[in-house]
Amino acid sequence: EWSATGPGESYDTETIYSYIDGHAEVYVAYGFKRCVSRRYSNSDGVAEIVVDLFEMASPADAYGVFSHDRAGEVVAVGQGGVYRLGWLSFWSGRWYGSVYASGIEGDARDDVLALARAAAATLPVEGEVPALVSALPSEGLDPASVCFFRSPQILNAHIFVGPDNPFGLGPETEAVVGRYDHDVTPVHVIVVNFPSEAAAEAVEERARGRSESDGPEMLMGRDGVTVAAVVGSETGDWGEALLAEVLGGDE
Repeated sequence: EWSATGPGESYDTETIYSYIDGHAEVYVAYGFKRCVSRRYSNSDGVAEIVVDLFEMASPADAYGVFSHDRAGEVVAVGQGGVYRLGWLSFWSGRWYGSVYASGIEGDARDDVLALARAAAATLPVEGEVPALVSALPSEGLDPASVCFFRSPQILNAHIFVGPDNPFGLGPETEAVVGRYDHDVTPVHVIVVNFPSEAAAEAVEERARGRSESDGPEMLMGRDGVTVAAVVGSETGDWGEALLAEVLGGDE
């Protein structure tokens, strides 16, 4: 029932801003390289499904884009997929995919899922979920809240820690954040791996100093090149235990 309406289009690091106005920064934050896009229409030419495939810097970065927003129904597409009304996102290897339907009456789940799987079948399956994700303790963790990232903008979208990049995030760092429900107030756990122990120590001191002055309340700790923080109010002994578990028993 669906057929391509044209040969498709391609966007690079400059032209992507004209294609995705106001949201391209998310892809750039994960080492965006290029996007290939193709539109499909049904037999009456009214409805449309758009398939966008984004090549990222690495499989970890493709997973990161996917993890940035994965609320919805978990579906088996590529190395991981999520479907919400009319839109499906997935990742496979260093590629992130977005399949979006418009002009379709009712739920387009079956058609979107079929096109997404066809697109994913053309992509390499390489790399795994970043190992740092396993640093987040599983008990109490909301799986849909877990996000892998490298930039302060992505972190602040999940839990605001300030505009001055207190965790020293950048292309050479790997970081993950997840939300935990405790009593009434949820807390977030942030874990960052740095390229050197000296860099981790410097960031720990800066972030700890900021949290004690004008930043959000944090419990901080470091183990070698890894810095971890529990962000939330009145975590008490539970927060301390959570931080110790992240750091392997040493606060």
